[in-house]
Amino acid sequence: MRKRLMPKPAKKAIPVKAAKNGRTTSGRWISDKKFFALCDRLREAQETLDAIQSGAVDAVVVKGAAGSKIYSLTGAEERYRVYVEQMQEGAITASQDGLILYCNQRFAEMVKTPLERVISAGMANHFVAEAWDSLSTVFTEQRDVVKHESVLLCPDGSTLAVHLTASRLPALGQNILCVVVTDLTEQKSQQQLRLAKDLADKANLAKDAFLAALSHELRTPLNPALMATVALEQTKKLPPHVRSGLALIRRNIELEAHLIDDLLDLTRIAKGKLELQPGPMDLHNVVKRAMEICASDAEEKRLRFNLHLDALETMTTGDAVRLQQAVWNLIRNAIKFTPMGGQVTIRTGNTTQPSVWVEVRDSGIGFNPHDSLKLFDAFEQGSRHITRQFGGLGLAIATSILAAHGGAIRAESPGLNLGATFTLNLPLRPLASAPALPAAARSAPPKQGRRLRILLVEDHKDTRLTLQLYLQATKNDVTAAETAHEALKLAAVQEFDLVISDLGLPDEGGGCGMMRHMRDRHGLTGIAVSGYGMEEDIEKSLDAGFAHHLTKPINLERLKSLIVEVSNQK
Repeated sequence: MRKRLMPKPAKKAIPVKAAKNGRTTSGRWISDKKFFALCDRLREAQETLDAIQSGAVDAVVVKGAAGSKIYSLTGAEERYRVYVEQMQEGAITASQDGLILYCNQRFAEMVKTPLERVISAGMANHFVAEAWDSLSTVFTEQRDVVKHESVLLCPDGSTLAVHLTASRLPALGQNILCVVVTDLTEQKSQQQLRLAKDLADKANLAKDAFLAALSHELRTPLNPALMATVALEQTKKLPPHVRSGLALIRRNIELEAHLIDDLLDLTRIAKGKLELQPGPMDLHNVVKRAMEICASDAEEKRLRFNLHLDALETMTTGDAVRLQQAVWNLIRNAIKFTPMGGQVTIRTGNTTQPSVWVEVRDSGIGFNPHDSLKLFDAFEQGSRHITRQFGGLGLAIATSILAAHGGAIRAESPGLNLGATFTLNLPLRPLASAPALPAAARSAPPKQGRRLRILLVEDHKDTRLTLQLYLQATKNDVTAAETAHEALKLAAVQEFDLVISDLGLPDEGGGCGMMRHMRDRHGLTGIAVSGYGMEEDIEKSLDAGFAHHLTKPINLERLKSLIVEVSNQK
């Protein structure tokens, strides 16, 4: 038996003052024998705790009102203890009344409490009541395992999201609870990121749906206005000043349609769906076509147009239509922000590298040099006067078009009211080889289409009447229907060669649903004419049986050529 060293009793009594509610009372006197006995008991308690922590104790005896209970720790062998201490999860064992008998260091770190203060404390210090109620069903309902998601309580008032897995620990038939605690902080963070991504995706889908609907609603009234204006403008009996006014109306309608296209192009760019159709092209021809489109606007402002096509190497591979759109945006910007009587100079040239550049210089309002990069951001908010002056859509789209070709655009200006220079640089790429046409195909004139029986389906009255007049003027037989249901009834009793239909019909599943029926039942093909111009809309129309998809306001010459193409296939 270990011999305990005890101090010799003192001859004097020692005064001990008891504390109550934080206040010192007069206290009472105890003998030195009782005082040192108390110290001895405290020392033994500390030794017991140290022994439990070091693994030198096989069982713990806990005395209570119901008598003494023995909690065996014989299962905590050394190799398992090492494993539990090194595991990433927290681990505790507790009695049926919620007394923590053991915890590993990881759990102590989770609750931000020293290990010795966790052991022998109550579970209520670190677990919410709901968690303990759930875990204790291992005893009350004789369940093998209980899993529960909850939080741990820390002394500083913070909480930690955790997943709890509780089971009964087989220890000589005693009711001991074993709980494994998993930190869910990273999982919760990932979950929040996924939720944020889902919300962003839903917002993008809502935005795309809104833009598609907005496009349709804006394009629909433009279509009959543009067709009527074009028809009147081609009437030679009208006086020149009237035809000039009609040309002005037509250009502004086309500009409005182009702005709608810009909105949809931004959506395509953001989704990485800006499609290119590359082929052999001459950049000088691209510049000339862009200038022709802008010529009337420059004439109205009496601007001097200076053109210097100095580049020697201009043949490359690219999407001529898209590049024309980019150059057109630069020229239009120069015209828009140059005062009456100013000048716009367009130059081309080659660099030492295999590339070609196009420079558009104007004598307009210019901009602060530090704002040059912001000009190409769509809806730039950093400087409102930039958005108000330069818009942002056209330049942002032009930048994306050049980037898709491996090129870039830069902007320069000495300052406000000192003009601006926009320069695009395009690398010269090897020409794409195209198969040569047979001699007969090169020399044969285009075939003229025969008269077709056309079923026109359009629920917008003005568009239907205007388009019907145009189709009849092209020497075709036209039958018009206002709804898909009416069109299906006509197709059941009459023979048609071609269906020209809007997609946004209010019945029978819309234009696509109607076209599927026409294709499957009557073997008809069609041309979709719609205000919906997103990639998904085009794919749906082609899948439904439409051979072509035209976006409103439609190009009448393009429609005419497609009708001739269908006629030649009959």
